This record gives sequence, C-alpha cells and structure tokens, in this order.
Amino acid sequence: MDWCRKSVIAAALDLRTFVQAERTPGQRIEIRSFRPFTAKAQFNPEKPAINTESDLRYTQATLIALQREGIKIPGMRIRFLRAHEVQRSRRKASPPTTLEDLPVKKGLSSSAAVCVAVSAAADMLSREKPPDPGKEFSKEALSRYADLAYTAERKILGVNCGQMDQYASAFGGLTHIDCTAEPAKLTPLKTSVELPLVIGDTGQQKDTPRILGWLGDRLKCGERDFTEGMENIVRIVEEAKKELQKTNPSRKTIGELMNQNQHYLAKYLKVSGDCPISPSRLDELIEAALEAGALGAKLSGSGGGGAMIALCEPESQRKIGEAIKKAGGQPLLSRVADQGLRTEHFSS
Repeated sequence: MDWCRKSVIAAALDLRTFVQAERTPGQRIEIRSFRPFTAKAQFNPEKPAINTESDLRYTQATLIALQREGIKIPGMRIRFLRAHEVQRSRRKASPPTTLEDLPVKKGLSSSAAVCVAVSAAADMLSREKPPDPGKEFSKEALSRYADLAYTAERKILGVNCGQMDQYASAFGGLTHIDCTAEPAKLTPLKTSVELPLVIGDTGQQKDTPRILGWLGDRLKCGERDFTEGMENIVRIVEEAKKELQKTNPSRKTIGELMNQNQHYLAKYLKVSGDCPISPSRLDELIEAALEAGALGAKLSGSGGGGAMIALCEPESQRKIGEAIKKAGGQPLLSRVADQGLRTEHFSS
C-alpha cells in the first residue's frame, strides 16, 4: 500500500545485496555486476545518461539522484558481489559469518537494496575524507539514503513504487512506515517475540512496473473491488501495528492478520495466483505453507510471481520449507534482520 501513499509494516530479511566501491583516477565510473545480469557499464558524471535496457540502470539513476543533490561524484569502481565472494574475505576474520544473497526480481525489494547501497557507497567516496567502514549510520543518514534511492526509482526511472522498500532496506528491523508524505515516517516495532519466516520463491520472474501501472489505473478510476480491498488492507496494517506494540504480542494473531491481508490481495486486488497481468504459482505455495502449519502466509511485493512469505513457530520452520519445496517452490529460511545498511572493510 506504500505506492498509493498508505501505511505498511515491513520486515527486513536477513538476506543481502553486496556492493564493493573504491575510488579510481579520472572522472568515469565503472559499474560491474555478474551474470545473468548486465556484466559491465560506465557512467560519465559530466554527461549522465541511463541505459533503460540495462540491469544496471538502478545504479545509474542513483548516481544521478546524488548529482541532483549537489554531490560531486569522483571516479570510482562499483562492483556487485555474490555472498560467497564476501564470505571468502570474512573467513579471515573471527568469527566467520554466514551470508546469503537477496534474490533478484522476486518481490523482495532487490532494486531498492541496490539503490540504497549505491547511494551510501558513492556518497561516502565523494567526501574528502570518507568515514571509516564499520561505523554505524545515523538515523538522518539512513533516511537520506532511503530518500535518494526512492528518488532514483520513482522520480528518475519512473517506477510506480512507494517508499517502503527503500526505508526497510536502509533501516532494517521490523517497522511501521507511514507513506502518506515524503519523507516517510518510521515507527520501529521492537517486539519481544521471535518471528521465524520462510520465503517461498515461485521461480517465476515478475514484471513489477507493469503490475503497478495496472494497479495504479484501477486506483485512479476508483474500481469498487480495488478500493474495498485497499481499505481493508490499511485496516489490517493498523491492527497488526497495535498487536506488535504489545509487551507480549501473539504470533498467532499476526499470522491471522497476514491471512486476511492475503485474502484481499488475491480476491480484491487480484495480484496473487490468478493475476491477469502475470499468472503465478503463488497460491499453491501459500496453501502448502498453511497446510504444513504456517501461522500466516501472503505474497510479497506486488505479486504476479516472485515470492511469498510465511510466519511460523520456530520448531516448524524447516517443515514448512520442505512443504514449499514439495509444492515446487524454492524455500529460504530467514528472520527479521536487526540491521539494514552497513559497511565494512573488504579484502579481495
């Protein structure tokens, strides 16, 4: 509901996007990624342009957003890494940490994570004396990087997104995000109850811009089902916020609210398994998770493919993952990440 300026509750997953950045001589910026995505691109700060067909357009748009803010960007090399590459470097440290990649184009905010990470990296390198990696960002810095990422996606690339993805990526944790104004207003939800999550990847890519455009048209024309679904989802979000702010919130209640949310997403917004823009196997994975004992399950992101997410009891997490796999999905066991954006030294 963030894209139509409503409030949401976001849970940041313990899956990450990794960006390595370093200064280089001259003014040009070299951007490198890995297959199956665009492997290489360049960006000239003096003649900024975006290749809209490239997977690296989010990086280019973020650099333009920084320039619009008055930041003079020096020459640098920006490289996207896989978790195993970062893991190799971390083995030299003690204790070693297990890292996992954030899946791309699955409704898990991967584009927002890219924009947030690039905005921070490029901004840090543009300073005369960059801050030491490892130092925690202030709330003001995190808000700024989330805003830059939102500007890159919404105002430069024209994606009909809201502010949830960018703020969730920057701040991490579990948060209530009021998107009625810009910048968004965050309320951290520091719950005492563990929230084990299972992600179910359908294996189907989704066309988020097209789905959001279709939803936007339905919002503008005031379609009855769409309006009723939206109003009920907004109500459910506020009920969930109240529950999560309790001293001892109920996982069962949160799961029930997730199920109600999914009902309106599927039957009123029509973005689940039988989405006319992009039919998917989301309903099959959601049903498999619930039958295996999940407390609640719903699609993630704009639907029409990508992934679903299930809330479960700690002891049933693996069982639900196995059920999702049996139903043809790819399960990922996760939890709410305590921290969003962070930096550290990296030795290749």
